[in-house]
Amino acid sequence: MKYFSIPADFKKESIDRLHELNLTSQNSRVFETYGSISRGEFLECGRVKSQLPEVDFLELADYADYAKQKNIDFNYTLNSPYMHNMEFTSNGILKLKSFLHKLYQNGIRSLTVTLSPLVKLIKSTGLDFHIKASTICSINNANKAAAFKKIGFDRLVVDQSINRDFFTLKRTRDRFGENVEIIVNTPCHRDCASRLFHYLQISGDSIGETNDVSLNYYEHMCMARRYADISNWLKINWIRPEDLEYYMDIGIHYFKLQGRQTIKKGADIIRALKCYFNEDYDGNLIDLINLFAPMNPFEVFLDNKKLAGFIKPFFEKDHFCIHDCQACSYCETFARRCMDITQVEEVNCLANQFYHQYDQYNKMLKEIPFKETLLLQNKLEKEGDFGF
Repeated sequence: MKYFSIPADFKKESIDRLHELNLTSQNSRVFETYGSISRGEFLECGRVKSQLPEVDFLELADYADYAKQKNIDFNYTLNSPYMHNMEFTSNGILKLKSFLHKLYQNGIRSLTVTLSPLVKLIKSTGLDFHIKASTICSINNANKAAAFKKIGFDRLVVDQSINRDFFTLKRTRDRFGENVEIIVNTPCHRDCASRLFHYLQISGDSIGETNDVSLNYYEHMCMARRYADISNWLKINWIRPEDLEYYMDIGIHYFKLQGRQTIKKGADIIRALKCYFNEDYDGNLIDLINLFAPMNPFEVFLDNKKLAGFIKPFFEKDHFCIHDCQACSYCETFARRCMDITQVEEVNCLANQFYHQYDQYNKMLKEIPFKETLLLQNKLEKEGDFGF
């Protein structure tokens, strides 16, 4: 049996459709949706506020209650990697405990958490929350999995970087137990050097007004990397619907669709879910990764059916990926077999021009020349105002 955790769009009609899918499927079921509120009093999470559906506590409670009636749980994402150290202050602890109590009163029993101190804080309330470790925790081996289990996490979502490392996945699953979950439609590149810093930026923009410069900086860096080379599309840690069998073979039965940030852009989550239920998809894999939401005008076609067999050597040979792309041509060779090279290179060129020209941060740096900064600082020091 395959169990799926999917983004909540907070619509009851979606719950009805998910319930119908659960009733008609013998091998798959949605066991939870997940999300967070974005109106009223809320806390940091792992997504930018402006990209999320606008939901308050009352709407959350109504949605979660309705879902529960259909035997679908709701998981609240309290998964920011940084909460301004509020968890270490008396006022912050009081605020967090009050928030948790309010969640509990409104029928929420599952949480996704990143910060380990929050687990102790949650346990101290005496409330019987089921706690899932976020992928932001970067759990990428058996030792980390064991450590997070000891801390008190009931389930964990592995780091996307090991999505194709079956050697490590199996040991992580064996060490932690059956409650290991994996993100199937991740848009993240393997070995991304900016991943942690991107999540920290998102955490800052998950409350208050969003700064477009910060919002776009890492997103555009990521997109520019995708379009830098044809092989990079295969270096994203996605999992094809047809390849779920490999993960089930090593004992992983919990799968997660990410993409809360695509809901307001017109995502069709249930269509994507059906592909993974049926373990079959005929179309552009990039569309599936994005939950069929239009993300940008630079469309590349990655034929999912032509990717058959791509994952097989990762499964059959331990440490097949050596994490040194310059010394390996596997992804590039496979990309040239399943993509229109001319079309991709044309799109890559246009995309790179756009992201280079639309570099807001670089523009800001040029608008504040270093020489003028020094002159201003000297002036402030003479006036007794040191500025910094």
